[in-house]
Amino acid sequence: MSKKTINPDDKEAKAYNWVLLATLLLVIFLIAQTPARIIANFLPNTTRAMFQAWGGTIWSGQVNGQYKGVMGQVRWQLDPLAFFTLNLGLKVELITSASQFNGRVLWGLKGWQLKDSKGQLAPSDIQPLLSGWQLPNNPLMVEKLNLSYSQQSWQGSQGMVTWQAGGLDYVLDGQRQHVNLPMVSVEIKSEQKNLELVLKDVQQDASLATFVVSGSILESRLTQRLLSYSPNYRGVAEPDAIVVTSSQPLNSL
Repeated sequence: MSKKTINPDDKEAKAYNWVLLATLLLVIFLIAQTPARIIANFLPNTTRAMFQAWGGTIWSGQVNGQYKGVMGQVRWQLDPLAFFTLNLGLKVELITSASQFNGRVLWGLKGWQLKDSKGQLAPSDIQPLLSGWQLPNNPLMVEKLNLSYSQQSWQGSQGMVTWQAGGLDYVLDGQRQHVNLPMVSVEIKSEQKNLELVLKDVQQDASLATFVVSGSILESRLTQRLLSYSPNYRGVAEPDAIVVTSSQPLNSL
């Protein structure tokens, strides 16, 4: 009876695979046991000051935070499946006294993604981000929002936001404007490498404005239909005609 010969290279390859698997399991075990407060040591000082009361582990935990006067809690859980695509993945939930938002966040070498996100955002929590704006007190409903930013491209981004709206003060080209909005929706999609947001009147299913994010610049195209909701506007044009265009840095909002 002939004996089966074993190639030394095969034995070495199998041993290497077992060592790799054992190392991966050890890393997962250590992550699962490491206290979440360790994360604070790797954050910049300005970011670290925003968070306190860390709880749980790196694998699954929570932290209280405050940004521009808005207080809330961030909860997370590592997504192990993301490792197979060479990404760091987290299932994230953001909670404040008036808002709740959850989704999956992926970080990779080429960019980041926000996937399968949904929730309810209170205007009072968004207000501090928009200096000079005054938002009506009706929540924004986020549905199936997916954002993807890689190599300066928003390709693959899509989603929908609906808003009961009302009286809105906004800043355009450094000037404060007022408009009384009906119930609106914002369709979010990628257009070439840019991010495009189309504001629509829900009842009339008609476009009110289009906003395009290109790099750090926001391009706005406002229609006659939108401006007709402004009590001080006296212009005359076809409802779908674009009557105002503007480009401004995002940080000027």
